[in-house]
Amino acid sequence: MPRYSHDELLEFGEQLLSSAGFPKTDSHLVASMLVKADLHGYPGHGISRIPSYVSRIRAGFIRINERPRVLREGKTTAVIDGNHYIGQVIAHEGMNLTIRKAKEHGVGMVCLYRAGHVGRLADYVELAAEQGMIGMAAVSVGSGNIAPYGGMEPVAGTNPMAYAFPGRNGRHVIFDFATAAMSMGELQKKVSRGEAIAEGVMLDGHGKPTTDFSEFIGPPRGVINPFGGYKGSGLNLVTEILGGILSGTGLGREWWDRGGAAINGVMLQAFCVEEFQPLDVFLDKVDELVAFVKSRKPAPGFKEVLFPGEMSRRRAERYLKEGIEFGEAAWTILIQCASDLGVEYSPNPL
Repeated sequence: MPRYSHDELLEFGEQLLSSAGFPKTDSHLVASMLVKADLHGYPGHGISRIPSYVSRIRAGFIRINERPRVLREGKTTAVIDGNHYIGQVIAHEGMNLTIRKAKEHGVGMVCLYRAGHVGRLADYVELAAEQGMIGMAAVSVGSGNIAPYGGMEPVAGTNPMAYAFPGRNGRHVIFDFATAAMSMGELQKKVSRGEAIAEGVMLDGHGKPTTDFSEFIGPPRGVINPFGGYKGSGLNLVTEILGGILSGTGLGREWWDRGGAAINGVMLQAFCVEEFQPLDVFLDKVDELVAFVKSRKPAPGFKEVLFPGEMSRRRAERYLKEGIEFGEAAWTILIQCASDLGVEYSPNPL
């Protein structure tokens, strides 16, 4: 696949977003986060999202002329009405407010109501880890792709959860995951690359297991299974409660016909490690845990045991040097989007 430099993709993303009507500072923030997702190997949250954002702006699901506002606020908590504004901007502001409250009171928790698509959760919980805090997040994404354990009809979207624990030298322990057997972004990436989809991920529209994405798409539309059977199914409902109900955004199904995944309900939390023990003591033990886990003998078929976030960091380091891979189909759509927006600049493959 063609590779493009991080800096050129960032410039391209900023120009696309600015031309779509995003304010300049927000264009930079959102483009930075999208390209960071590409850099870490998560193209489903990368700049290939921009054409869908443009479509959602035109449909009125993302309202670039609105601004978020604080609905209610306590010493350690707040609820922000995103007003259907740009999700990454709202979530970034929300996590910074969460961190400020945690610095002052030891813990902070902020819910986001009616936010646009917030993207990769790891970016927000990592902000807490960088401040010597533990960060947590959960999202109700507003779409309907996931069936409950034992069911064949959707109850919620591929709702993600994320955790971040501070580590030394920026090597934080970060775990960001969809509560689906596979996220929609990962599914689409596999389809675009012609890669096989594992058994157990999808059901077709008749409730039968399938590995054929076209049978999942239908009609009739199929569903994605939760990961880990009833355990993942339970966590999917936890995200609906924390991200959707607690924030006031409501259940994902309430948004299926009103923009779907353009509407996110989000829970963000941070708390200071030093409220419990000295940060250096905590970091020593995290180092010890990482070293112990990595010392374990790998199972047949594995070269080593990896810690959460480790593969992502390695990929980012490699892509910064070698360029970011980009599928030709997704790139074609981006170039067409640029043409529609009157953007003449586009990166050249390395």
